[in-house]
Amino acid sequence: MSEPPVPTLPRSSAPGFLIASPRLDGSPFERAIVAMVHHDQEGAMGFIVNKPLEIDFGSLIQSVNEDIARRLTPESFEMPVYFGGPVRIEQLWVIYQRLEGIDADQAERRRHLRRMRQGDEGELTFMEGWYLAASGEIIEGFAQGLQPGRYRPFIGYAGWGPGQLEEEIEEGSWLMLDFAPHSFFHPRPGAQWEESLAELGVDPAAFLMMARSGSA
Repeated sequence: MSEPPVPTLPRSSAPGFLIASPRLDGSPFERAIVAMVHHDQEGAMGFIVNKPLEIDFGSLIQSVNEDIARRLTPESFEMPVYFGGPVRIEQLWVIYQRLEGIDADQAERRRHLRRMRQGDEGELTFMEGWYLAASGEIIEGFAQGLQPGRYRPFIGYAGWGPGQLEEEIEEGSWLMLDFAPHSFFHPRPGAQWEESLAELGVDPAAFLMMARSGSA
């Protein structure tokens, strides 16, 4: 007797964006844009990129590690922390783009940071040049200006079990959009949901009306 075939994932959403449909209104994912960093048959993981919190990165780091307070950059106090999702809201994460062509001073800072995190496995890459870090050394390195690159800090993440995200996509809870740096670092998160729908060719007003009529 032959074994049943192993189900295959129709299309991984990572790297990419999930755009919340109005089906998710009233939930933590209402009008959310989720940057996906992992998606396979074992589950999925992503971070909401358009829900900044009222606390800034520098103040948050300072509240948990007063020893480095004087070494925090002014820019860290201008960087909002984002609500990444409802899972592990006690955990701080950073997603960053590692840039090429850095100058000698930045290169030395990077070498210093690498020495700080030797043996640390709190970092993973989800596409070329893009990384997710949960390591305290790496995160504090950004706050101190030791780590070059563009970044965003997050509290919590969005997670799905095996097959869960596929079901939600199938039922119309999410639309999928290709990953793009300008969308990840969108300067106006309050307008990002509507702009993402427009990029997909979806009229937000019609989308909302479809949901209210029960056909979305």
